Amino acid sequence: MRRARGKKKKELEQSRLKIIWFFLKPYKLRVVALFILASAVGFLETATAAAIYPVVSLGLNIETGQDNALLSLISKVAESSPLQDKFISYCILVIILAIMVFIVKALNVYFSVHLSTTAVTRMKEMVFKKQVGADYQYFLDEKQGGLVYTTVVAAREIETLIISISKILSEAILMLSLFILLFSMNWKGAILVALIAGGYYLVTQYIGIKVSYPTGAGRVKTGTSEHVILNELLNGIKQIKVSVMESDWIKRFETAVRQYYSYLRKGRVWNEIPGHSLWVLLFSLLAIVAIILRTQNPTGFTPLVPLFGTFAFAMLRLLAPISNLGQLRMQIMAALPNAELTYSTLHKQFDTIKDGDRELKAFTRNIQLDHVYFTHKGRSITIEDVSMTLEKGKITAIVGPSGAGKTTIVDLILRLFDPDRGEIKVDGVNLRDYKLSSWLSRIGLVSQDTFVFHDSVKNNITLGIDGYSEEQIVQAAKGANAHDFILEFPQGYDTVVGERGMKLSGGQKQRIAIARAVLKKPEILILDEATSALDEIAQALVQKAIDKISKERTVIVVAHRLSTIINADKIVVLENGQVMEEGTHRQLMDRKGAYRDLYKSQENVPSRG
Repeated sequence: MRRARGKKKKELEQSRLKIIWFFLKPYKLRVVALFILASAVGFLETATAAAIYPVVSLGLNIETGQDNALLSLISKVAESSPLQDKFISYCILVIILAIMVFIVKALNVYFSVHLSTTAVTRMKEMVFKKQVGADYQYFLDEKQGGLVYTTVVAAREIETLIISISKILSEAILMLSLFILLFSMNWKGAILVALIAGGYYLVTQYIGIKVSYPTGAGRVKTGTSEHVILNELLNGIKQIKVSVMESDWIKRFETAVRQYYSYLRKGRVWNEIPGHSLWVLLFSLLAIVAIILRTQNPTGFTPLVPLFGTFAFAMLRLLAPISNLGQLRMQIMAALPNAELTYSTLHKQFDTIKDGDRELKAFTRNIQLDHVYFTHKGRSITIEDVSMTLEKGKITAIVGPSGAGKTTIVDLILRLFDPDRGEIKVDGVNLRDYKLSSWLSRIGLVSQDTFVFHDSVKNNITLGIDGYSEEQIVQAAKGANAHDFILEFPQGYDTVVGERGMKLSGGQKQRIAIARAVLKKPEILILDEATSALDEIAQALVQKAIDKISKERTVIVVAHRLSTIINADKIVVLENGQVMEEGTHRQLMDRKGAYRDLYKSQENVPSRG
C-alpha cells in the first residue's frame, strides 16, 4: 500500500513537472539567460555580504582572521584601488557591489516579466485558437462562462507560475551562495541554518500539497462558477427581471463569490504563516551562533565582532530567500490547477469539421440532400432519410412544426455538422470535398437569433472587418431597408447599439443582419426563421427587405409563418425529421395534406401585438 502511494506520488510529481516544462520549453534560451543572471545575483549579493567583514574589522582595528577564497578575492580587488586608505577602499567596493547587484537584479526582473507576459500572451492566443477551431457541437456542450474562464483567467495564471519559478531559481542560487559563505566562516552555525532551511522546506512542501493545491483547485471551480452565473445572468436578464428572480441569482452569485474568497483567504493565510515564523528562528539562531562563538573564545567577544556581524548580516539576507522559497512553492502549487486546466485544454482532442481540398469556383446548378441522416448528440434521430433538391436562382422554403428538423437542415448545409449518413452535394460534388471557406463565402445567413454586439452600427454591418467602403456599407443598409432608421440615430452609422443590441428593436436588429448578409454579396441567401419573433409591422418591414434582396439569388427560407412563403418556387414540408411532401403553395393546398393542415391552423391564429 505504501509503495503504491509512493509510486502514485512520484507519477503526480512527474506529471506536474511535465506541465511546467510544457510552458517553459518554447523559451529555453531565455530560461538559460535567467539562470545566468540569477547566478550573477547570487554571487554579487554574497560578495556584498562578505565585504562587510573587512569593513567591520578595519573599523575596529581588528586583524581579519578569516581565510577563504571569496574574502581573498575581495581583498585583492580592494587592494588594487589607488586609494591609500584600505577602509575607504572596502567601503567603495561595497557601494560598487551594491550597484552591480541592483543592475543585475533589474535585468533579471525585466527578463522574468518579459518571459512571463510573452508566455501568457501565447497561451491565451493558443487556447482561444484551439477553442474557436472546435466544431459547433463543442460550443453547444460547454458553458459559456467556463469557456471564458479557461481562456482569460486560467491562462493568465501561467504568469504567476513562470514568475514564481524564475524567482525560485534566483532565490535558490542566492541561498546556496550565502550558505557557502556562512559555512566558510563557521561550519557549526551554517549546519544549524541548513537544518532550519530544510525543515522549513518540508513544512512548506506539506502546506503546498495539503493546502495550496486544494485551495487553488477550489478557486478554479468556484471562479468558473462565477463566470458561468454572470454570463447566464447577462444573457437572460430580461426574463430574470420579468420573473422577479433577481434575488435567487444574487444568492447563486454570492455563494460562488464567497466560496472563491474562502479558498483564497485560506491559501493566503497559510502562505504567510511560515514566513513569519522564520523571524523567531532567525533570532534564536543568532543567539545560538553567538553562544557557539563565545564558547570558542571565552576570554572576549570583541575579536569576534566582524565574524558575528558578517554572519548575522548574511543570515538576515538568507532569511528572504528561505522564506520566499517556501512561499513561491506554495504559489506554484496554487497556480498549478489553472495551469493544468490550460494544459488539458491545449491537449484535448476536439472534434473538428475536416476541411476539403477542392475550391468551389462557381455555384451553377443545385444543392442536393441525398438520403441524409443526422442525430444531435444525446438526442433521438433528428433527420431521417431526407432527400431534397434546392435549385440555383429559386426560392425554396422549408416548413414544418417545431422540432421537425428545419434548422438542422440549414446547419448541415452550412457544415456546422456533417451528416451521419448520406451526402449533401453541391453541383454533384460532396460538400465535404470543398474547402469550407470557398463554400461559406458564397452564403449570407439571417437567423432568428441575430448576432449584434456592443459596437457601432457600421461595425455590426461589417462584423468589424476592414476593407468595405462607406458607399458599400450604405448600399447594403439601403438594400435591407435599414438606411433610414440608421440616419435617425444621433451618430448615424457610428451609433453604438449597446450590449447584444439592446438599443435596437427586433426589426432593426434583423435589418442590420440582412445588411450584413447583403454586404458580402452572397449567391445563396439563407433565412432561418428571420421574421418569426417580430410583430406585424416589424415583420412587414423585414419581409420587404427580404423580398428586395432575394431577387436573382438562390434563397433557402426556414419559415414558421407560412404566409411569408406562399410565393416560394418550392415548399418542402418536414415532420419528425422526414420529408412529408413538397411543391408550390397551390399544389400543396390542392393536395390537402400536412401543409394544408399547417396553413389552416395558422389562419385563425391572432397576430402579434
